[in-house]
Amino acid sequence: LERTFFCLSDHDLVGHVIQTTDVVDEFECQLKCMGNNSCKSINVHRGDSNGKRSCELNNKTRLMKPGHFKKQKGPTYYGSLISFSATRGLYFNQPGHSCKDIWDSGFIKNGGEHWIDPEKNGSSLKVFCDMTTDGGDWLLIYNVIAGETVPPTSLNIEKTYAGASRYSSNRMVLSPDGMRELRSRMSFTQLRFHCRKQQYGRTFHVKTAANSSGEAVARFFAGDTDVFPKAWGSFEKLKGDNSVLASRCAEWGRENGAYHVGKWGHEGQKELYIYSAFIMDHHRWVTWPGHDRWECDDSRNDLTRGDFWKIYVR
Repeated sequence: LERTFFCLSDHDLVGHVIQTTDVVDEFECQLKCMGNNSCKSINVHRGDSNGKRSCELNNKTRLMKPGHFKKQKGPTYYGSLISFSATRGLYFNQPGHSCKDIWDSGFIKNGGEHWIDPEKNGSSLKVFCDMTTDGGDWLLIYNVIAGETVPPTSLNIEKTYAGASRYSSNRMVLSPDGMRELRSRMSFTQLRFHCRKQQYGRTFHVKTAANSSGEAVARFFAGDTDVFPKAWGSFEKLKGDNSVLASRCAEWGRENGAYHVGKWGHEGQKELYIYSAFIMDHHRWVTWPGHDRWECDDSRNDLTRGDFWKIYVR
């Protein structure tokens, strides 16, 4: 694979070195990077008295970690200008395995349409990846937006993970079977819930935590377990969240006929769109056209064009 490198003198990417070695010149360091699949960029430091230079291989680039890209006299930073891996996910015949795989390849956009192939069998899907929120890598698997028809007259309950490619319908929701199939292919461990209704000015925006409590939520909604996951310690608020729901998780859920059990979900329901997180009679996540329920941190069904509910996985 041929790569073209560009250089920036007196700059250094700090904190992402995966290998350090002595080299004769910059070209030798570039060759070492090309021979290492994890290498995304290099730092070359001035030589010692013997003329050798220090070659640092990085597993990130200045675009991936702009806050760690430092100007300092001496080192030279080399980034890969173009490569096959840098276009991963951009074309149907060069899909990534997941949004994370595309991110890790070094090709970064501000989110949008990308091609993935979760089964690695040549069946590429065009999906939406959010590459900016909370470190990126997020695959959109639930997208309901109030548009021309307010409220929407129906949802598209997608029975397979391939339904994620139909997000632009603005009525797409993966079913429990679709979630189970997707997790078996991609092993996602986190979910992100984001909804907003303009009339009340409240936003529910949380991600499940990167720990065992957070993964229990992913396992539950993917059908890997029937154990209702505890809410406390399982999620973190994200930018923009001002919801009552996220602040009172001890009152969530229904289990064994009792409400306010402090858990995700509702007894008898496994669908993400029906009470995945709720406080009885007050604050709920629901998009249920059959019962005319359109609730985001409220218990009202009124909608304004542009109100939305979105769920992502990574």
